[in-house]
Amino acid sequence: MLYVIALTIHVMSIVIWIGGVAFVTLVTFPMILRMDKSLEMVMVFQGVEHRFGKIAKVMVILAGLSGLYLITEKGLSPGVWIMIVLWVVYASLLFGLEKLIFAKLFSRPGAQADMKTIFNALQIFHWVVLGLSLFAIAAGIYAGHY
Repeated sequence: MLYVIALTIHVMSIVIWIGGVAFVTLVTFPMILRMDKSLEMVMVFQGVEHRFGKIAKVMVILAGLSGLYLITEKGLSPGVWIMIVLWVVYASLLFGLEKLIFAKLFSRPGAQADMKTIFNALQIFHWVVLGLSLFAIAAGIYAGHY
């Protein structure tokens, strides 16, 4: 019974976490990139990122804890290693690395004038992360039914 509860928490946290990444990638960035004013772009991005960041942190913690329990029950497989690596990347970003990257991006000289380029780069990064996330989900499904 505990295994089913852990699996349910794991899947639900992944759905919310990666669903949020998909929303930011597919909806938020295209919307931001259509804006003309740098300040407006930054304000919208910060508003979404601030709200989703809190949710993502909770979901990443739940996914990590439930995933750790699932590993103790089922063991490791190649698909699980992919999920672990991606989880470490996300956790690193959410709990410190993202702030360092944003500080560097937005504080460099001329950043205000080059906001479209910065947001294009962030959108490309999100597409890569979303693609890897979907690959990890597929690997997890395969590993769970192998």
